[in-house]
Amino acid sequence: MWRKWLTAIAAIALLVLVLLLRHQLKGGAVAAAPVPITAAPTPGVAVAATAPVAAPAPVAAPVPAAPADAPPKKMDPSSDAFFFQFDEVVPQRLTAEAASCYEGIKQRVHRNQKLRLTFKTQVVNGEVTVHDVRVDESTLGNAALEACFVRKVQEAHWHDDALPDWTQDDQLLLRPERGMKKFMKDNREYEGDGPIGPTTLVAGQEAPWSDTATASGDW
Repeated sequence: MWRKWLTAIAAIALLVLVLLLRHQLKGGAVAAAPVPITAAPTPGVAVAATAPVAAPAPVAAPVPAAPADAPPKKMDPSSDAFFFQFDEVVPQRLTAEAASCYEGIKQRVHRNQKLRLTFKTQVVNGEVTVHDVRVDESTLGNAALEACFVRKVQEAHWHDDALPDWTQDDQLLLRPERGMKKFMKDNREYEGDGPIGPTTLVAGQEAPWSDTATASGDW
């Protein structure tokens, strides 16, 4: 009889133990994180290192191009400004160039003796040049002096960015003992080193009569 009781008690104890184990497994056990398996390197074979991926470089903002210099504003050939800066300047410039031929000359001419030249004045990209210089009339009686005047006028050139491209026929009257005297070295040194030409005139102001004027005058 007592053996049956022992067997029953042992069965109950075993059942209680199983129930306790199941309770612990359900309520308190934590599943372990899987461990990645790394293949073992093969002896004698180098393992390539994985290079780190670099972050993309920042894109620089485009640099705006520097604005090109604006071309100089060109004068209107029919304007007063063009007349004072070109038509009035041409005879002054050319007479000043020719004056070097008469500097220190021994054979002086009479105050009324003169040389009249015809030529073409051309402006290209602001560069003023003189072409086709010819003797139209001469009372100088000095061939060497005439040839020097022609050469100096032909060689004359200057630059003015405000002048438009332009070509015109022109004339120049040279009176060595009259209109040319103010361009002589002694006279320039006495008056100073200021620019040659009607620089003090303003638009609309009438220029004084000159022996070197080409538009009008007593030829």
